[in-house]
Amino acid sequence: MLIMLSIITLINPPRDRICWMRPNSDDWFILADSTFNLEQWYENFRVTRDTFTIILNEIEHDIAKQDTPMRKAVPTRKKLAMTLYYFASTAEFRTIANLFGVSRAFLCNCIKDVCCAIIKNLQRRLIYIPKDDELNDILETYKEKWGFPMCAGAIDGTHIAIIAPKEDHTDYVNRKGYHSVVMQALVDCNYLFRDVIIGWPGSVHDARILSNSTIYDKGNDNNLFPDIRESIGGQVVSIVILGDPAYPLLPWLLKAYPENVNTPQSQRVFNYRLSRARMTVENTFGRWKGRFRRFSKRLDMEVPGVVNLIAASCIVHNMCELQRNEVLEEWMVGTAAIPQPDPFPNVLEERDDATDIRSAFKTFFMSQAGDNIGTGS
Repeated sequence: MLIMLSIITLINPPRDRICWMRPNSDDWFILADSTFNLEQWYENFRVTRDTFTIILNEIEHDIAKQDTPMRKAVPTRKKLAMTLYYFASTAEFRTIANLFGVSRAFLCNCIKDVCCAIIKNLQRRLIYIPKDDELNDILETYKEKWGFPMCAGAIDGTHIAIIAPKEDHTDYVNRKGYHSVVMQALVDCNYLFRDVIIGWPGSVHDARILSNSTIYDKGNDNNLFPDIRESIGGQVVSIVILGDPAYPLLPWLLKAYPENVNTPQSQRVFNYRLSRARMTVENTFGRWKGRFRRFSKRLDMEVPGVVNLIAASCIVHNMCELQRNEVLEEWMVGTAAIPQPDPFPNVLEERDDATDIRSAFKTFFMSQAGDNIGTGS
Protein backbone atom coordinates (compact mmCIF):
# COMPACT_ATOMS: atom_id res chain seq x y z
CA MET A 1 0.00 0.00 0.00
CA LEU A 2 2.81 2.40 0.89
CA ILE A 3 4.55 1.59 -2.39
CA MET A 4 1.35 2.40 -4.30
CA LEU A 5 0.93 5.78 -2.50
CA SER A 6 4.55 6.62 -3.24
CA ILE A 7 4.05 5.93 -6.94
CA ILE A 8 0.88 8.08 -7.03
CA THR A 9 2.68 10.91 -5.25
CA LEU A 10 5.59 10.67 -7.68
CA ILE A 11 3.27 10.83 -10.66
CA ASN A 12 1.04 13.59 -9.20
CA PRO A 13 3.17 15.70 -6.84
CA PRO A 14 1.25 18.05 -4.46
CA ARG A 15 0.79 21.60 -5.71
CA ASP A 16 0.65 24.82 -3.72
CA ARG A 17 -2.86 26.23 -3.49
CA ILE A 18 -2.64 29.51 -5.34
CA CYS A 19 -6.13 30.81 -4.63
CA TRP A 20 -8.29 30.34 -1.54
CA MET A 21 -11.21 32.30 -2.93
CA ARG A 22 -12.68 33.29 -6.25
CA PRO A 23 -10.80 36.39 -7.43
CA ASN A 24 -12.84 39.56 -7.91
CA SER A 25 -11.85 42.77 -9.57
CA ASP A 26 -11.99 46.13 -7.82
CA ASP A 27 -10.77 48.01 -10.88
CA TRP A 28 -13.76 50.38 -10.76
CA PHE A 29 -12.99 51.55 -7.24
CA ILE A 30 -9.26 51.86 -7.96
CA LEU A 31 -10.14 54.00 -10.99
CA ALA A 32 -12.62 56.09 -8.96
CA ASP A 33 -10.22 56.64 -6.08
CA SER A 34 -7.25 57.53 -8.22
CA THR A 35 -8.64 59.33 -11.26
CA PHE A 36 -12.12 60.71 -10.53
CA ASN A 37 -12.17 64.49 -10.39
CA LEU A 38 -13.97 66.22 -7.53
CA GLU A 39 -17.26 66.38 -9.41
CA GLN A 40 -17.22 62.70 -10.41
CA TRP A 41 -16.32 61.64 -6.87
CA TYR A 42 -19.08 63.77 -5.38
CA GLU A 43 -21.69 62.46 -7.77
CA ASN A 44 -20.93 58.84 -6.89
CA PHE A 45 -20.35 59.03 -3.14
CA ARG A 46 -22.38 62.17 -2.27
CA VAL A 47 -19.70 63.46 0.11
CA THR A 48 -16.68 65.53 -0.83
CA ARG A 49 -13.23 64.00 -0.63
CA ASP A 50 -12.47 66.19 2.38
CA THR A 51 -15.60 65.05 4.20
CA PHE A 52 -14.79 61.44 3.30
CA THR A 53 -11.35 61.83 4.88
CA ILE A 54 -12.81 63.33 8.07
CA ILE A 55 -15.23 60.43 8.50
CA LEU A 56 -12.53 57.86 7.72
CA ASN A 57 -10.18 59.30 10.31
CA GLU A 58 -12.92 59.06 12.94
CA ILE A 59 -13.87 55.41 12.34
CA GLU A 60 -10.74 53.83 10.87
CA HIS A 61 -9.58 52.22 14.10
CA ASP A 62 -12.93 50.42 14.48
CA ILE A 63 -13.19 48.99 10.96
CA ALA A 64 -9.54 48.07 10.29
CA LYS A 65 -8.67 44.36 10.14
CA GLN A 66 -5.31 42.57 10.14
CA ASP A 67 -3.95 40.67 7.16
CA THR A 68 -3.91 36.87 7.56
CA PRO A 69 -1.97 34.13 5.80
CA MET A 70 -5.18 33.30 3.96
CA ARG A 71 -5.95 36.74 2.56
CA LYS A 72 -5.24 40.44 2.80
CA ALA A 73 -7.63 42.66 4.73
CA VAL A 74 -9.86 44.98 2.74
CA PRO A 75 -8.58 48.57 3.17
CA THR A 76 -10.62 50.82 5.44
CA ARG A 77 -10.89 53.42 2.69
CA LYS A 78 -12.60 50.90 0.46
CA LYS A 79 -14.98 49.83 3.25
CA LEU A 80 -16.18 53.37 3.83
CA ALA A 81 -16.50 53.99 0.11
CA MET A 82 -18.65 50.86 -0.31
CA THR A 83 -20.97 51.97 2.47
CA LEU A 84 -21.36 55.52 1.17
CA TYR A 85 -21.95 54.22 -2.34
CA TYR A 86 -24.69 52.00 -0.91
CA PHE A 87 -26.25 55.04 0.82
CA ALA A 88 -26.05 57.13 -2.34
CA SER A 89 -27.41 54.66 -4.88
CA THR A 90 -30.33 52.32 -5.38
CA ALA A 91 -28.12 49.60 -6.88
CA GLU A 92 -28.52 46.02 -5.65
CA PHE A 93 -26.03 44.39 -3.31
CA ARG A 94 -24.73 42.20 -6.14
CA THR A 95 -24.02 45.18 -8.39
CA ILE A 96 -22.16 47.11 -5.69
CA ALA A 97 -20.20 44.01 -4.66
CA ASN A 98 -19.05 43.55 -8.25
CA LEU A 99 -17.97 47.19 -8.53
CA PHE A 100 -15.77 46.90 -5.44
CA GLY A 101 -14.51 43.37 -6.06
CA VAL A 102 -15.99 41.75 -2.95
CA SER A 103 -18.59 39.12 -2.24
CA ARG A 104 -22.20 40.02 -1.54
CA ALA A 105 -21.89 38.58 1.98
CA PHE A 106 -18.79 40.67 2.69
CA LEU A 107 -20.54 43.82 1.47
CA CYS A 108 -23.48 43.22 3.84
CA ASN A 109 -21.16 42.71 6.80
CA CYS A 110 -19.05 45.71 5.82
CA ILE A 111 -22.06 48.05 5.71
CA LYS A 112 -23.11 46.82 9.14
CA ASP A 113 -19.63 47.34 10.63
CA VAL A 114 -19.16 50.80 9.12
CA CYS A 115 -22.60 51.97 10.27
CA CYS A 116 -21.92 50.77 13.82
CA ALA A 117 -18.55 52.57 13.80
CA ILE A 118 -20.15 55.81 12.60
CA ILE A 119 -22.80 55.63 15.32
CA LYS A 120 -20.25 54.79 18.02
CA ASN A 121 -17.78 57.55 17.16
CA LEU A 122 -19.89 60.39 15.78
CA GLN A 123 -23.49 60.26 16.97
CA ARG A 124 -23.08 62.18 20.23
CA ARG A 125 -21.01 64.85 18.53
CA LEU A 126 -23.29 65.39 15.55
CA ILE A 127 -26.85 64.73 16.78
CA TYR A 128 -27.72 66.63 19.94
CA ILE A 129 -30.07 69.31 21.28
CA PRO A 130 -28.43 72.73 20.73
CA LYS A 131 -27.65 75.17 23.52
CA ASP A 132 -25.80 78.42 24.27
CA ASP A 133 -24.67 80.44 21.22
CA GLU A 134 -25.70 77.70 18.79
CA LEU A 135 -29.25 77.74 20.13
CA ASN A 136 -29.39 81.53 20.03
CA ASP A 137 -28.34 81.50 16.37
CA ILE A 138 -31.12 79.02 15.58
CA LEU A 139 -33.72 81.13 17.40
CA GLU A 140 -32.56 84.20 15.51
CA THR A 141 -32.68 82.43 12.13
CA TYR A 142 -36.22 81.16 12.65
CA LYS A 143 -37.23 84.68 13.62
CA GLU A 144 -35.50 86.49 10.77
CA LYS A 145 -35.79 84.01 7.91
CA TRP A 146 -39.00 82.15 8.71
CA GLY A 147 -40.84 84.81 10.72
CA PHE A 148 -41.38 82.65 13.80
CA PRO A 149 -39.73 83.85 17.04
CA MET A 150 -38.73 81.60 19.95
CA CYS A 151 -38.67 78.56 17.66
CA ALA A 152 -35.84 76.01 17.99
CA GLY A 153 -36.94 73.45 15.44
CA ALA A 154 -39.65 71.36 13.82
CA ILE A 155 -40.64 67.75 14.35
CA ASP A 156 -42.14 65.19 11.99
CA GLY A 157 -41.96 61.55 10.99
CA THR A 158 -41.11 59.84 7.72
CA HIS A 159 -41.75 56.25 6.69
CA ILE A 160 -38.93 54.14 5.27
CA ALA A 161 -40.14 51.19 3.21
CA ILE A 162 -38.77 47.78 4.27
CA ILE A 163 -39.17 44.15 3.31
CA ALA A 164 -41.82 42.39 5.41
CA PRO A 165 -40.25 41.31 8.73
CA LYS A 166 -40.43 37.64 9.68
CA GLU A 167 -42.14 38.41 12.98
CA ASP A 168 -45.16 40.66 13.61
CA HIS A 169 -45.08 41.77 10.00
CA THR A 170 -48.65 43.13 10.10
CA ASP A 171 -47.57 45.73 12.67
CA TYR A 172 -45.27 47.24 10.07
CA VAL A 173 -48.00 47.86 7.47
CA ASN A 174 -48.75 51.59 7.37
CA ARG A 175 -51.86 53.40 6.17
CA LYS A 176 -50.55 53.40 2.59
CA GLY A 177 -50.44 49.60 2.67
CA TYR A 178 -46.68 48.92 2.56
CA HIS A 179 -44.30 47.72 5.29
CA SER A 180 -42.26 50.49 6.88
CA VAL A 181 -40.41 51.73 9.91
CA VAL A 182 -40.85 55.28 11.12
CA MET A 183 -38.12 57.81 11.73
CA GLN A 184 -39.23 60.69 13.91
CA ALA A 185 -36.85 63.64 13.69
CA LEU A 186 -36.46 66.99 15.36
CA VAL A 187 -34.55 69.29 12.99
CA ASP A 188 -33.38 72.89 13.01
CA CYS A 189 -33.31 75.73 10.48
CA ASN A 190 -29.91 74.57 9.18
CA TYR A 191 -31.33 71.21 8.04
CA LEU A 192 -29.55 69.33 10.83
CA PHE A 193 -31.05 66.38 12.65
CA ARG A 194 -31.17 67.28 16.34
CA ASP A 195 -32.93 64.19 17.65
CA VAL A 196 -33.93 61.00 15.84
CA ILE A 197 -36.04 58.03 16.92
CA ILE A 198 -35.89 55.15 14.47
CA GLY A 199 -37.52 51.75 14.22
CA TRP A 200 -41.13 52.00 15.35
CA PRO A 201 -43.45 49.89 13.13
CA GLY A 202 -45.25 51.74 10.36
CA SER A 203 -48.69 51.26 11.93
CA VAL A 204 -47.75 53.22 15.07
CA HIS A 205 -49.17 56.75 15.43
CA ASP A 206 -46.69 59.65 15.42
CA ALA A 207 -48.05 60.87 18.75
CA ARG A 208 -47.36 57.52 20.38
CA ILE A 209 -43.77 57.60 19.15
CA LEU A 210 -43.41 61.09 20.58
CA SER A 211 -44.91 60.11 23.94
CA ASN A 212 -42.31 57.36 24.30
CA SER A 213 -39.39 59.63 23.53
CA THR A 214 -36.83 61.42 25.67
CA ILE A 215 -37.70 64.80 24.17
CA TYR A 216 -41.33 64.34 25.28
CA ASP A 217 -40.28 63.75 28.88
CA LYS A 218 -37.79 66.60 28.82
CA GLY A 219 -40.26 68.96 27.17
CA ASN A 220 -42.94 68.29 29.77
CA ASP A 221 -40.35 68.73 32.54
CA ASN A 222 -39.13 72.02 31.00
CA ASN A 223 -35.69 70.49 30.45
CA LEU A 224 -35.61 70.24 26.66
CA PHE A 225 -34.09 73.70 26.18
CA PRO A 226 -32.55 76.28 28.51
CA ASP A 227 -34.99 78.55 30.35
CA ILE A 228 -35.03 81.36 27.79
CA ARG A 229 -38.17 83.51 27.80
CA GLU A 230 -39.53 86.33 25.68
CA SER A 231 -42.70 88.40 25.64
CA ILE A 232 -44.83 87.40 22.65
CA GLY A 233 -48.31 88.89 22.10
CA GLY A 234 -48.48 90.15 25.64
CA GLN A 235 -47.48 86.83 27.23
CA VAL A 236 -44.10 85.52 28.36
CA VAL A 237 -43.34 82.30 26.46
CA SER A 238 -40.50 79.77 26.44
CA ILE A 239 -38.83 78.10 23.46
CA VAL A 240 -41.13 76.02 21.26
CA ILE A 241 -40.89 73.50 18.46
CA LEU A 242 -43.43 73.07 15.66
CA GLY A 243 -45.41 70.00 14.60
CA ASP A 244 -48.23 68.91 12.31
CA PRO A 245 -51.80 67.84 13.30
CA ALA A 246 -50.57 64.39 14.36
CA TYR A 247 -48.93 65.89 17.45
CA PRO A 248 -50.54 67.22 20.64
CA LEU A 249 -50.69 70.93 21.42
CA LEU A 250 -48.27 71.47 24.31
CA PRO A 251 -46.60 74.54 25.84
CA TRP A 252 -43.37 73.59 24.08
CA LEU A 253 -44.92 72.05 20.91
CA LEU A 254 -47.23 74.14 18.75
CA LYS A 255 -49.39 73.04 15.84
CA ALA A 256 -51.84 74.76 13.51
CA TYR A 257 -55.46 75.59 14.22
CA PRO A 258 -57.97 73.33 12.44
CA GLU A 259 -59.09 75.08 9.26
CA ASN A 260 -62.45 75.27 7.53
CA VAL A 261 -64.47 77.93 5.71
CA ASN A 262 -65.23 79.64 9.02
CA THR A 263 -61.65 79.81 10.33
CA PRO A 264 -60.89 83.40 11.50
CA GLN A 265 -58.25 85.40 9.66
CA SER A 266 -56.06 85.57 12.77
CA GLN A 267 -55.87 81.78 12.94
CA ARG A 268 -55.12 81.56 9.25
CA VAL A 269 -52.23 83.97 9.69
CA PHE A 270 -50.87 81.87 12.54
CA ASN A 271 -51.23 78.68 10.48
CA TYR A 272 -49.38 80.26 7.57
CA ARG A 273 -46.48 81.37 9.76
CA LEU A 274 -46.26 77.96 11.42
CA SER A 275 -46.48 76.10 8.11
CA ARG A 276 -43.73 78.22 6.59
CA ALA A 277 -41.36 77.64 9.53
CA ARG A 278 -42.26 73.96 9.79
CA MET A 279 -41.11 73.42 6.21
CA THR A 280 -37.59 73.11 7.61
CA VAL A 281 -38.33 69.53 8.63
CA GLU A 282 -39.77 68.68 5.21
CA ASN A 283 -36.73 70.27 3.57
CA THR A 284 -34.38 68.30 5.80
CA PHE A 285 -36.03 65.01 4.91
CA GLY A 286 -35.85 65.99 1.24
CA ARG A 287 -32.15 66.85 1.40
CA TRP A 288 -31.37 63.64 3.30
CA LYS A 289 -33.26 61.45 0.82
CA GLY A 290 -31.84 63.40 -2.12
CA ARG A 291 -28.30 62.92 -0.89
CA PHE A 292 -28.82 59.26 0.02
CA ARG A 293 -31.17 57.78 -2.55
CA ARG A 294 -31.20 54.44 -0.76
CA PHE A 295 -34.02 55.70 1.45
CA SER A 296 -36.29 56.43 -1.50
CA LYS A 297 -36.43 52.69 -2.15
CA ARG A 298 -37.43 49.65 -0.12
CA LEU A 299 -34.68 48.37 2.19
CA ASP A 300 -34.22 44.63 1.93
CA MET A 301 -32.76 43.91 5.36
CA GLU A 302 -33.91 43.06 8.86
CA VAL A 303 -35.25 45.80 11.11
CA PRO A 304 -32.18 46.07 13.41
CA GLY A 305 -29.98 46.58 10.36
CA VAL A 306 -32.39 49.17 8.99
CA VAL A 307 -32.26 51.12 12.26
CA ASN A 308 -28.45 51.29 12.23
CA LEU A 309 -28.38 52.13 8.53
CA ILE A 310 -30.76 55.07 8.94
CA ALA A 311 -29.03 56.34 12.08
CA ALA A 312 -25.59 56.27 10.42
CA SER A 313 -26.92 58.06 7.33
CA CYS A 314 -28.41 60.85 9.50
CA ILE A 315 -25.04 61.33 11.17
CA VAL A 316 -23.26 61.51 7.80
CA HIS A 317 -25.97 63.91 6.55
CA ASN A 318 -25.22 66.25 9.46
CA MET A 319 -21.51 66.02 8.73
CA CYS A 320 -22.18 66.95 5.10
CA GLU A 321 -24.36 69.92 6.06
CA LEU A 322 -21.77 71.20 8.54
CA GLN A 323 -19.06 70.81 5.90
CA ARG A 324 -21.24 72.70 3.39
CA ASN A 325 -21.49 69.75 1.01
CA GLU A 326 -24.01 71.02 -1.53
CA VAL A 327 -27.23 69.15 -2.30
CA LEU A 328 -27.52 69.21 -6.09
CA GLU A 329 -30.86 70.01 -7.67
CA GLU A 330 -30.90 66.83 -9.76
CA TRP A 331 -30.60 64.72 -6.62
CA MET A 332 -34.02 65.90 -5.46
CA VAL A 333 -35.88 64.32 -8.39
CA GLY A 334 -37.79 61.22 -7.31
CA THR A 335 -37.25 61.59 -3.56
CA ALA A 336 -41.02 61.23 -3.04
CA ALA A 337 -41.27 58.01 -5.06
CA ILE A 338 -42.64 56.15 -2.02
CA PRO A 339 -45.85 57.87 -0.85
CA GLN A 340 -46.02 58.99 2.77
CA PRO A 341 -49.13 58.31 4.86
CA ASP A 342 -51.18 61.40 5.68
CA PRO A 343 -50.88 62.58 9.30
CA PHE A 344 -53.51 61.11 11.60
CA PRO A 345 -55.16 63.46 14.13
CA ASN A 346 -53.53 63.59 17.55
CA VAL A 347 -54.56 60.94 20.09
CA LEU A 348 -52.77 62.35 23.16
CA GLU A 349 -54.12 64.69 25.80
CA GLU A 350 -53.43 68.35 25.11
CA ARG A 351 -52.58 71.04 27.65
CA ASP A 352 -54.90 73.99 28.32
CA ASP A 353 -51.98 76.35 28.94
CA ALA A 354 -50.68 75.53 25.46
CA THR A 355 -53.82 77.14 24.01
CA ASP A 356 -52.87 80.44 25.66
CA ILE A 357 -49.36 80.26 24.26
CA ARG A 358 -50.61 79.58 20.74
CA SER A 359 -53.06 82.46 21.12
CA ALA A 360 -50.20 84.76 22.15
CA PHE A 361 -48.30 83.93 18.95
CA LYS A 362 -51.51 84.47 16.97
CA THR A 363 -51.91 87.93 18.49
CA PHE A 364 -48.25 88.74 17.81
CA PHE A 365 -48.46 87.77 14.15
CA MET A 366 -51.64 89.79 13.60
CA SER A 367 -50.03 92.85 15.19
CA GLN A 368 -47.14 92.86 12.74
CA ALA A 369 -47.47 95.25 9.84
CA GLY A 370 -47.23 93.89 6.33
CA ASP A 371 -48.53 90.39 7.07
CA ASN A 372 -49.53 88.92 3.75
CA ILE A 373 -50.83 85.37 3.54
CA GLY A 374 -49.47 83.46 0.62
CA THR A 375 -46.13 85.23 0.40
CA GLY A 376 -42.95 84.92 2.38
CA SER A 377 -39.22 84.77 2.35
